[in-house]
Amino acid sequence: MLKGIKKIKGLGVYGEYSPPAGLAEFGIKNLIYGWNYSGKTTLSRLFAHLERGDFDPDIAGYNFAFDTDTGSVTEGNAKTCGHLVRVFNTDFVHANLNFTGSPSRPILLLGAESEEIQKEIARLAAMRGRVIQGVANQQKAASAEVDALADAKKTTAAGTKTVLSLTEIYTATQMEKDLQTVSLGFEQYKLTPEQLEADTKLARTSNQDALPPVPKVNAKSQLAQLWAEAGPLLAKTPDVANAIQYLTESPPIANWVERGLELHAHKENCEFCGNKLAAERLDALMAHFSKVQADFKSELQGFLGNVSAARVGFAKFNPLQISGQFREKFVVANDAMQAASHAHDGVVAMLAAEVEAKIGSPLLSRTMPAIPEGAVDSWIQAGVDIDAVIAEHNQIADHFKVEKANAIKRAKWHYALEFAQEHEIDEGAKKQTIWKARVQKLNALGEAIDKAKLDLEAQISQAQKGREEINRRIETLLGSDSVQIAVTKVGGEDRFKLVRRDGSTAKRLSEGEKTAIAFAFFLTKLQEIKEFDKAIVFIDDPISSLDSNHIFQVNAIIKDVFFEQIAGSDEWKSKCRQVFLSTHNFEFFSLLREIGPKGKNKVRNYLVKRVSPAASTFMNMPDSLAKYSSEYHLLFSVLDEFQKAPDKTDFKVLMQIPNAVRRFVELYTYSKYPDGIKGSVDARADRLFGAEKSKRILKVLHHFSHGNNIERIATNSDLMCDIETAVQEVVDWIEKEDPMHLEALRASL
Repeated sequence: MLKGIKKIKGLGVYGEYSPPAGLAEFGIKNLIYGWNYSGKTTLSRLFAHLERGDFDPDIAGYNFAFDTDTGSVTEGNAKTCGHLVRVFNTDFVHANLNFTGSPSRPILLLGAESEEIQKEIARLAAMRGRVIQGVANQQKAASAEVDALADAKKTTAAGTKTVLSLTEIYTATQMEKDLQTVSLGFEQYKLTPEQLEADTKLARTSNQDALPPVPKVNAKSQLAQLWAEAGPLLAKTPDVANAIQYLTESPPIANWVERGLELHAHKENCEFCGNKLAAERLDALMAHFSKVQADFKSELQGFLGNVSAARVGFAKFNPLQISGQFREKFVVANDAMQAASHAHDGVVAMLAAEVEAKIGSPLLSRTMPAIPEGAVDSWIQAGVDIDAVIAEHNQIADHFKVEKANAIKRAKWHYALEFAQEHEIDEGAKKQTIWKARVQKLNALGEAIDKAKLDLEAQISQAQKGREEINRRIETLLGSDSVQIAVTKVGGEDRFKLVRRDGSTAKRLSEGEKTAIAFAFFLTKLQEIKEFDKAIVFIDDPISSLDSNHIFQVNAIIKDVFFEQIAGSDEWKSKCRQVFLSTHNFEFFSLLREIGPKGKNKVRNYLVKRVSPAASTFMNMPDSLAKYSSEYHLLFSVLDEFQKAPDKTDFKVLMQIPNAVRRFVELYTYSKYPDGIKGSVDARADRLFGAEKSKRILKVLHHFSHGNNIERIATNSDLMCDIETAVQEVVDWIEKEDPMHLEALRASL
């Protein structure tokens, strides 16, 4: 989505453009108003650059930057920016339509309608039907073979599971793996009757008849490390500056006082004797039990927890878990293990007692004795001895499982081999390969037929649809079928050609007819976009050269093509991602405001206007301009603003006034003398103002009111002063002759 224009440099009237402060981000519907030659078409060419992804061959050397929801887009990355943009402007008309009677470029690459092509389509359709039936026949035969084999596998797998008394899952899926194994060599998997009988008996033997493996002890101990860490920790004393010697030497009293301090927090009297607590005494006691001492005791408590966790607590094994041949020496090792456990945990208890004593008297240094000899080594060695017996037992237990598993595996392979030989698995696989190859060939043929048929159908249908759609829109815009589009063959390709109602080549088209045809062409071309909801469309002055009777049709078409009502509500939404609509006609601008989505976040109104003979700006439409509902009110506002301007020679003030006043006089005189299309503004002005005053007014306005004469305003100082006089004469006349009309106009501002 485009968010705004960050800069334009070197593109026509946008020589050094940067957005003015407060310029609103683009919305979903963006309306752009500006008089002829103000810079609207030049702005549309900037959007056309995004459509092409490159410079127009006739216009180059400019720079720009768009702000988008995916980052900045410039002339350097426009080709890869990914935005889907379509632009209708005069360049589109010149590139796509030819108004000299030559065939124009078509909307699509179309084919010609032909009876022979229709017959070929019918032939291809019949052939496609035969191909579909052939594929079905081959697939049916292959499926029947596969289904029969699958049923046989299920039956055989169930029988194998029963014969071998298998407890694990064994279905056709598991049997398929055995079939793949035996396919590598039949002879090595075939058992003699004696071998099959022996393996079957072993496979049917219950696992309960064999003792399971026993986990090893893997004896470990942290006792030696903890004993070494305890020495310096218990010798350490916290640095307490205000220690009370009596409490230091009397741990029970110290513990009693420390607990009492907690119980007497925020109390004034002693709970024991009832006497008042002296503040000095409390401070002294609190100083004795400092944070340093508390942190040290916390450290000792943590270490005591580690000591407690070092207990091994060995529980004797049940000797019946061990195979009989190892049971006697296992009993000896089991007893030794328990004795070593008691000795080890007794030393752990000694260490715990030392730590607890230190916790009781943290300010007294303690000296640790040497760790009792053999406590740890005896425990570790006892673990090694009992694990050796367990390993011998486990070797037997594991051997039984392996032998039973091998017997089951050999028996399953034997039965799988019998199945493969009985059902001729190899021959069946060859048949499946043949059927599969036939289906692949038929499908490839079907795809080729489909492509050829689609190509022929496109040649017949799309040209007619494209022509009919454009003709329908042209008729809607012009109100008749006086100009239509026909499909004609040029160089082997179809092209659209403009013809009259009688079939003759359409030449000497009016500007209005050209506009209608070009716009119809553009709208129909938009239908080529598959993801229209992602498109960004810019339409530049679609009513150029059309009279006021047609702006309602154009407005209705834009509403139908670009907007739709949300189901179940009064709200409208855009069919495309963003639409930009520019116009010089204020009445058309007012109509556009009434269609499509509403709201500030969805709709933006902009103004394009000249700020010097060679420069224009793109800005927010002023609120004072956006509020007017008709061109007549807008024109009077320009006239009124000019009269109130302190410096009427300022180019920005003079810029709009000649066109505005000339058009205002045209509409005002028409309201007085609506004498049809034959009457001119000069004739009506003569009748209304008088011939002399009329010429004074219209002479200067005619002189300055064309875009190709804009430079005259800045260069012709002799006539510039006449503009103010002409404006004043118009206002003075209305104020004198039609005061109520002037009062109503001023009230509308």
